[in-house]
Amino acid sequence: MHRYARTLLYGILVFAVYTGISFILGGRVNWILAAATAVGVMIAEFFVVSRRRR
Repeated sequence: MHRYARTLLYGILVFAVYTGISFILGGRVNWILAAATAVGVMIAEFFVVSRRRR
């Protein structure tokens, strides 16, 4: 799978999982925190994969 597509897919997956868990546990979703978590995972995954291939 293309590197950027996989990074975007991980971000979407993390966003969905985080919002689901947050809603189940608390009944509400902090959308800003969910988006920030997804972006953080996408950035981390992008740099980890690029270092692993060197």
